[in-house]
Amino acid sequence: MVIAFPKKGGSSRQRAVSLPVQPTQPSETFQPAAAQAAPVTPLPRQSKQWPLWLKLLVVAQQGSTVVAAGLVAVALMVYSWTVYVDKMVFRTSRELEALKAETQQMTTTNETLKHSLAEWAAASGSGFQDHRPHQTVFLRPASQRTVEAEPDVRAETDMPRPLGY
Repeated sequence: MVIAFPKKGGSSRQRAVSLPVQPTQPSETFQPAAAQAAPVTPLPRQSKQWPLWLKLLVVAQQGSTVVAAGLVAVALMVYSWTVYVDKMVFRTSRELEALKAETQQMTTTNETLKHSLAEWAAASGSGFQDHRPHQTVFLRPASQRTVEAEPDVRAETDMPRPLGY
């Protein structure tokens, strides 16, 4: 066998080293089991009885393994439940904050409209007059009418919440 090594110094010339190669030959030849002279004898079975304390320890170890696996499963379920609850609380709090901001904007818009209507009513050419208690008109309540059964229109247009007022 010849192995080539690069020369030190980075030149492109290589030096070759020759190593002797010896063929490998088995020292013993393999003989099939049927050709062997000595018969195989099985080992005698030893029926040792374990002491009671050792049996109890094995049962306790198996039981504690089952209990530990159950506790791990319960811990994983509790952890996943807390993660789920945390996500739901976060999502719900975002929705609540959005609703609060929307409510604040609606209140601001409503008050702005009231103020602009009051300013418009207070203007001299609007035709509105101040409230005078002696000019108040009282109406009598109407008599009770029988209500005819109307088809349920709400079932056809079922909405989860009102669209507006």
